[in-house]
Amino acid sequence: MIFFYHLFSVFAMLLVVPCFVFFSFFSRNKWRRLNDHCGLISLSDTTENVQKTIWFHALSLGEVVGVTPTIRLLKKNRPQDRIVVSVTTDSGFEAAKKKLSDVDAIFFFPLDCFLFTWTAIKKINPDLFVLVETGFWPGFIHLLYLKGIPALLFNGRISSRSMRKYKIFGSFFSKLFNRFSMLCMQNPHSKNKLESLGIEKSRLMVVGDPKFDILSNPSQERQAKVRQKLCIAPLSMIWVAGSTHEGEEEIILEVHARLRKQFGNLILVLAPRRLERCVRVTNIIKSKKINFVRRSDQLDKSDHDFSVLLLDTIGELVEAYSICDIAFVGRSLVPPGGGHNLVEPVSQGKPVLFGPFVENNQHNAEELIKSGIGTQVNNADEMEGSAKKLLSSQTERAKLKGKARGFILHHQGASRRMANLIEAQLIELNTID
Repeated sequence: MIFFYHLFSVFAMLLVVPCFVFFSFFSRNKWRRLNDHCGLISLSDTTENVQKTIWFHALSLGEVVGVTPTIRLLKKNRPQDRIVVSVTTDSGFEAAKKKLSDVDAIFFFPLDCFLFTWTAIKKINPDLFVLVETGFWPGFIHLLYLKGIPALLFNGRISSRSMRKYKIFGSFFSKLFNRFSMLCMQNPHSKNKLESLGIEKSRLMVVGDPKFDILSNPSQERQAKVRQKLCIAPLSMIWVAGSTHEGEEEIILEVHARLRKQFGNLILVLAPRRLERCVRVTNIIKSKKINFVRRSDQLDKSDHDFSVLLLDTIGELVEAYSICDIAFVGRSLVPPGGGHNLVEPVSQGKPVLFGPFVENNQHNAEELIKSGIGTQVNNADEMEGSAKKLLSSQTERAKLKGKARGFILHHQGASRRMANLIEAQLIELNTID
């Protein structure tokens, strides 16, 4: 079946490539780096003293952030190796340039066509390929297998939605996953799902979630500076709705209007997941006649009286979490959902609310509910009730802050465990050589 996939991919590119080139015009980086998508990747010719080449693929921003500590450890422990990083999205590319500027190459992952992926593999000539979380391109994984290049899955997670798809084509995906040398999963739930597909147990291991390793705990002085930067008064209460999606902002703004009746000094920091939606969200806020300001406007001005701060900038959400009293994490309230990173606000010692559609983060959601740090809300009324309860009790928030810190500490260490596994794999390759 995989050979038909390769054959089909070649003919499919006749349609895909022209469409891809057209849509690349609207991308910040893809148009300038079209060669990457065709496998024509530009690499430094300097390979002196290079022992091994490790190719990491991190789909987008979240995956880049998650794998950064592991790459940092490898750069420190194995400076003789060449490390290259591929991404799929613009946000991933920009995050990689910012956080991993010292790796040997950053480029876009080639389209999964035999001609393009074979060219990329020959150009990079990796000794080891590490896939971060998702991006199971069957043709590419098969070519690595044919060339005898070990592939590791790092921070693997399997959602219920993906599992349904895998079961429909059970034999195909079973062969695909069994071509990995090691599948390092976030949690036992994902490991058990792969076992049920017929994946060899010897290839499966629970390593944990590296996102717990990258979380900082800002000082009170730093938090005061963040408040000042965002033009939020010292005595104002704050709740943050982070990574929201279509259909969620209307509900959140309705709840905020209700909460303001009891908490007159409450500020909502609203952070849509995709910045291109900020115009749409601005119109929603205006239609509700709510006094608001866009964060990008604050960059030039410093005196605003507002009830809602629309966070339309990159890289400030975690800072907003650090100064809030409670948080809500989006892509969870409206189907199909999936959920975003619930750990970020918890790392700042904050209780977190989320909707019922969190299958991408189900394990963390269940643990947070069990510990009392997280609360599932199904609608506006439940969100209002939970928020009121937390905002009304500073003692309860202080107690949950301590629980949150313990929760984070308990789950740290995945990055070092993964770095050790990669080093062990490279040592094994040296033995074979």
